[in-house]
This record gives sequence, C-alpha cells and structure tokens, in this order.
Amino acid sequence: LVVSTFHSLGVRMLREDGERLGLKPNFSILDSDDVLGVLREVGGHTDNAAARRAQWQISLWKNQGLDADAAERAAGADADAVAAARTMRAFHERLAAYQAVDFDDLIVLPLKLMQRDAEARTKWQQRFRHVLVDEVQDTNAVQYALLKELVGTHRRFTAVGDDDQSIYGWRGATLDNLKQLPADFPELKVIALEQNYRSTGHILRAANHVIAHNPKLFEKKLWSDFG
Repeated sequence: LVVSTFHSLGVRMLREDGERLGLKPNFSILDSDDVLGVLREVGGHTDNAAARRAQWQISLWKNQGLDADAAERAAGADADAVAAARTMRAFHERLAAYQAVDFDDLIVLPLKLMQRDAEARTKWQQRFRHVLVDEVQDTNAVQYALLKELVGTHRRFTAVGDDDQSIYGWRGATLDNLKQLPADFPELKVIALEQNYRSTGHILRAANHVIAHNPKLFEKKLWSDFG
C-alpha cells in the first residue's frame, strides 16, 4: 500500500525513473526561496516583489500544463506575461544545468514521463492496481492528467470530492476536474455521501441553505441523526 501526496509520489517516480528524462537520481528539489533566487538571476529582477510575481505566474502556467513556449503564446500582447514566459524558459534551462527541480516539477515531470515513455507508463500502472484520490476538487489540471495516466486502461479508481468545498482556485485547483470525470469515465458510479456524523441538524440546514446558491455538479442534501 502506497499512501502519499501527489508531490511525494512524484518524488518517488522521479527518483526511480527520472534518468529517462535526463535527471540523475540524486537531483535537488528547490524550495520557494531557492526558486526566487534563481528567478532573480535569470530574469534580471532587482527586487523580490517582481521576482515573486514571476514565480506565481510561472507556477500557475505549470499547474495548467503549459511549458515556456505555450506560456508565451498564451501571454499574447501582455508585455509582463511575455517577460515572465521568457524568464520561465531561462529558469528551466538553469534547473537542467543544476540537475534540480522545483515543487511544480514534481507533478509536471512524472506526467511527462508517463506520456512519453511506454515502459515507465506500464510499470507505474501495474504497480498501482487501484487508486484512491481524496479532495479531488482541490486538484489542478496536471494532477488530474497524472491520475488519468496512472489508472490507464484498467480505470480502477475512486475519487472523493465535493464541489461545494473547492477553495484552492488561487493556486491552480479547478472544479473542471470534477466536471470532467463523468465525461472521461462514462462508467463512473456516483455515490453521494450525504449523512454527516459530526454536526447537528441545525448546522446542516444552514449549510444546505448556503450551498443551495452554488452552481451544482452533483446534487446532495446533507443530514444528520444528531438532533
């Protein structure tokens, strides 16, 4: 049994098979401050605020599955976004020279490995015969794509999520993943977990009233035996 976050699973995959992508097994993982320092160097930023803005933009692009070329196309005529995309390209070149990755690469690179290397894809799909992913409403586009690669053709997985608890859009999470599940997996069986074992009826009636205003992907009505 393997229990992990997406990122710790990515580390495991890259330590074992990163050489297929040109990474040595002892590659370094840069933390946020390390990344900021590299971005200041390659982007010519003289202050941390500008480098931090570039860092956030690059992270959002990577969580959407965009490389530097795609990011520059997406930037269009926005001069700041174009500059960030060019900084992103130089940043990746510097990471390759350092044999290092950032936090986002721990998802991006395993996905690239699964998509480009049939032998590695078969190996990891066979290792995980069933996958359970929790809080799927908080996954981003790259994490969802990695999930689809991991379950492959056997498609044995359970996704637990709640469209009324999506709170991480600011860091790239998207409800589109929950919305896309029935389209990507038509055989999906939806089980509503409506009984609450923590709260009383008063609290749940209030919660039902609040979430009734949300656009719905999956209908539910919370209830409790606790009076």
